[in-house]
Parts: sequence; structure tokens; C-alpha cells
Amino acid sequence: MRENENNLEIEYKFWAGNLTKEEFHDRVEDVVGRRLTPFYVVSCDDYYIRGSEHDFVRYRKGGGQTELTLKFKRKQNTIRKEINLNVSNNDDLSIVEFLKLSGYERAFSVFKEAWIYHFEDADISYYTLSDGRSVIEVEAKDPDTASKGVHVIDSWSDNLGLGHLQRETRSLFEIFTDERGS
Repeated sequence: MRENENNLEIEYKFWAGNLTKEEFHDRVEDVVGRRLTPFYVVSCDDYYIRGSEHDFVRYRKGGGQTELTLKFKRKQNTIRKEINLNVSNNDDLSIVEFLKLSGYERAFSVFKEAWIYHFEDADISYYTLSDGRSVIEVEAKDPDTASKGVHVIDSWSDNLGLGHLQRETRSLFEIFTDERGS
């Protein structure tokens, strides 16, 4: 019997293209068969790097809390280890000083406005970046194993009819790092 895996993040990311937030909302309601009110949040993600651009920490502020996040990519971005630490009880200056003393320097920030649907097995979100591009994320919630998590996001993606959208295999960190370099 395989042991449960901890701190898994299993998600698909799609560029929304011409699919509006309202159209996406209608799809989600059609799939679940009831009216929904998404959780709305505006956030700022500050990315701090140390040494190589693969060693980074995300400092997220929004939705009434702050958190530091470390992500460890496996072979690709669909399945990752992710550790989120709630640092809401700390002030901004202390967090920034902690990161600097740990050797991290701020690289860039990503601002987004998000509409999030929380379900028992998944979190589904539609968010718009400050540059106007919109992204849909389908993330398995607390999967026991990677294969169970992939099954959950496959099922939601199919039910929501996302197959025609361009799937993004890079994380937001990688997208913005690539764009900064070009």
C-alpha cells in the first residue's frame, strides 16, 4: 500500500483567451447544478530569488492573510510539492527582512484579481493579471496521491469543457521570469 503524499499541489493552468469571467462562471454553475458565489480576492505576489532563478519564495498578500510559499517542481508543473506558511501575524517589514537575511532578493511582483470556487475535491479559479490576461486554474484539494489528484483535475477540466483552451505548463513565476528576460 502506497503512503499518502504530503503538501502536493496538483493543478492545470489554462489561458482563458476569449472566455470571459461571466461565461466561465456560467459553466461552473452548469456543472455543479446550482447557483454559486465565488470567493473574490485581490492579491500581490512578491517573488524573491536567491542564487539561481530556480530558488525562489513567493510572498503573497491578499484575501485577508499573508503567506510565504516554497514550491518544488517534479518533472513538470502539474505535480509539485508546495509548502505554504501563514505569516499573517507578522508585519511586512519583518517578513522582508527575514527574506533578505536568508539571502533572497525581491525580483518582481504579480498582481491579480481572482474569483475562486471551493469544492470538496478541488479549487477552481478564474483570475485576471494586472496586464489584462486571464487564467483558469483547476487544482486538486488535498489529494492522497498524485494519481488521485490528476484524476480530479482531469475530471473537472473535462466537465468544464476546457480542452479547447491553451494549457500553460509554466508556473506564474516561470511565465514572468521568461517575460522579464525577453
